[in-house]
Amino acid sequence: MDNSENLQSLLDNIDNDIGYVKIRQYGRNYGFHNIYYRRLIWTKLLGINQQLPYQEREKCLQYDQLLKDVHRSLNTISQVKNFKEIDQLRKCLMDVLDSIFSQCPNFSYYQGYHDVVSILILVLGVEQGYIASIYAAQNFFKDYLDQELATTITPQYQFIRNLLLRYSRDTSNQKLNQLMTIIEHPTCVIPWILTWFSHSLDNLNDISRIWDFLFCSQQNSILYVCAAFIAIHYEVLDLRDEDNLIGEFQEYFQNLNNKERIQDIKLENILQLAQQFESKYKFDLICQQEHIQFSQNSIVYQHNFKSQLPYYNSLDQLQNSIPKKVFNYIQERQDIILNIGGIALSYLIQYYIVKK
Repeated sequence: MDNSENLQSLLDNIDNDIGYVKIRQYGRNYGFHNIYYRRLIWTKLLGINQQLPYQEREKCLQYDQLLKDVHRSLNTISQVKNFKEIDQLRKCLMDVLDSIFSQCPNFSYYQGYHDVVSILILVLGVEQGYIASIYAAQNFFKDYLDQELATTITPQYQFIRNLLLRYSRDTSNQKLNQLMTIIEHPTCVIPWILTWFSHSLDNLNDISRIWDFLFCSQQNSILYVCAAFIAIHYEVLDLRDEDNLIGEFQEYFQNLNNKERIQDIKLENILQLAQQFESKYKFDLICQQEHIQFSQNSIVYQHNFKSQLPYYNSLDQLQNSIPKKVFNYIQERQDIILNIGGIALSYLIQYYIVKK
């Protein structure tokens, strides 16, 4: 059975037994191959298989800034071929962004979220891309939309730096250790985190492969991918000139589309190393030992709730499948549940059902 047949079999059985667990494992290890499968599976993983038509609203307060960013968007995506296509996509993108920030007035737009929405529209189409963009705003990118960026981004690149320092010591990699000792603020990772690499890479297939991985992972997995990217590509940097090293480091990693510098991003190697990092360098332990503080409500502690419950495909099915007392507890204490993690909750519910 080739990969496409294997993936189709997993998709056919996604709602059975531990189907979501299996398809998330597949997505992390192999990706979902093409836009056909991504449209089917991303919507399943995000739980957005409903129709949600646009509603007429007043222009959002951030309309002018959105318009500026949209007018310079989509130029770098290699699969978008001509000006007419770009113009049409920009109109759709502007409508979607305006609708999102009208519907969610508590969110403050940051430069880069338009890149996130662009990828969702390109992969899922306008209507499902709109639904997915709202879901992403409320889950994957919430920290950056409803809080000050300085308070949310700083601990994230602190975590990446400390992870790489530990990895360099464990592997006796003196060059990487020296590099990360000097680079106290690896701010080049900010656009990677804020846009899941959609601002930094120009190939839709590469971006989508990263998103396959992240949609199937914990919320903090983006930090491990960033660390792995640096660990795979830092070798070309010259450490002899320490005075210019910080500038060279930032320029090299901020300009990933410069094919003269990074001809092959070695994406599968990066994602494999990210998984190794996740296994060996536990998020909570590093944060505790290095005194890295995130907001208690930060998305880095959370999971995609729906896709972490492999036996249930909707809230209606969930309510019919477990005792009402348990369902009400889930609804009333979601803040606590999200912090203990969806996987733990899944096993708790399954244990409860078996016992009853």
